[in-house]
Amino acid sequence: MLQATKTNGIWKYVGCIVLLSTVLSIALYKPLPDGFCKTKMDRFIMHIVEPALRVAYYYPSRMFSKPSSMVWWTRLALNHLSSTLGLTVSTSDTIRTFWRTWNGVGVKVYQPIDNQTATNGAVIFIHGGGFALGSVEMYDSLLRRMSADMKTLFISIEYRLVPETVYPGNIHDCENAVNYFFANAEREFGIDTTKVVIMGDSAGGNMATVIAQRRNEEGAVPKLAGQVLIYPLLQMADMQSISYRYFETHLDGYALVDPESVAYYYMFYAGINMDEKAYLVKNVLSNGHVAKKLRKEIDELTGYGAVLENSRNYNNASIAPRKFVSENYEAQELLEKFMMDPSFSPLMRKDLSGMPESLVITCEFDILRDEGLIYANRLEKDNVSTTTINYENGFHAMLNFHSELYEASKAVYDIEQWTLNVINS
Repeated sequence: MLQATKTNGIWKYVGCIVLLSTVLSIALYKPLPDGFCKTKMDRFIMHIVEPALRVAYYYPSRMFSKPSSMVWWTRLALNHLSSTLGLTVSTSDTIRTFWRTWNGVGVKVYQPIDNQTATNGAVIFIHGGGFALGSVEMYDSLLRRMSADMKTLFISIEYRLVPETVYPGNIHDCENAVNYFFANAEREFGIDTTKVVIMGDSAGGNMATVIAQRRNEEGAVPKLAGQVLIYPLLQMADMQSISYRYFETHLDGYALVDPESVAYYYMFYAGINMDEKAYLVKNVLSNGHVAKKLRKEIDELTGYGAVLENSRNYNNASIAPRKFVSENYEAQELLEKFMMDPSFSPLMRKDLSGMPESLVITCEFDILRDEGLIYANRLEKDNVSTTTINYENGFHAMLNFHSELYEASKAVYDIEQWTLNVINS
């Protein structure tokens, strides 16, 4: 009798959980746009994951009065949530990992056991997170998988984040680690330093290509063999591109990378105290932060955007027109020195000739889609061998779901194959 009562109690508890989950799911349900994710299973998973992200970090972060507190909460939530991803990845019998400090910067090394590599090259990875979020550990399962699949040495850099460290401190961290690697990798790991690919996603893609640009400009040797830019964050001069405006029309309120967050993070990166200057964001989102004297030059460097307006227009979906530019001279003064600085906004580098062979990954449901496509087009125009893949069903940060979603897993495979071809060429 006692056992039956205990069992009934357990089932009542389970029933309450199921009922509560069902009620929450109905209350939080938002239909995903047509084309968001490719398979039915992916869409089913994202109908669970996206509301969970809203509850875990998106809604709570909007409750803080200070943007720095919003960053703190988002970091905390995403660091915990990321530990639940990639659990099916098991590489303990194929690679070993260990930490090192290079020129004062922490790096995590992913090395095939007994150095049994398929290549004698390496990949340097810089994680994303808007310069303010993310960590080496958040990307651990992805790099374990890629290192094991490719049987190749991977290095992941733990650079300092904003707002605690601002530009150019973050890029200097990455560059210091890269410089150490090129100076010591042949002796420490037995690799060929002419076969090194630099890779990064989102803000990590920004810093990866900044390092590639700077090494190219300086004539540094050995040269990078390639660069892989995964939905890279490349500029803040145009916050009204068609991919931004599609988000505002169809994806606003979803727990996806949004225009407001990009504005906050980029301004933190510029060293602006956003706890005091949060009122400038509304002007930035209308491009009111761009001084008039810079606009002609910016338009020339982002001219391919006009093609995107006509050719990649989300199948003629209804999209809000460009907003009236709300000029703000304070924002223009604070940001003027950054707008055309290619180490801050790498899309503004005028001459890209001589850059390493490039793979640029973009996603259809991503506000950063357009700047990635524009950058890829400019690389091609400057005779850089460039492969561009736009995942029609993809979204920003999807590689963090590499073992959960088909579209993300397919992207990982494509990146691995391209990178191996470059290293082995």
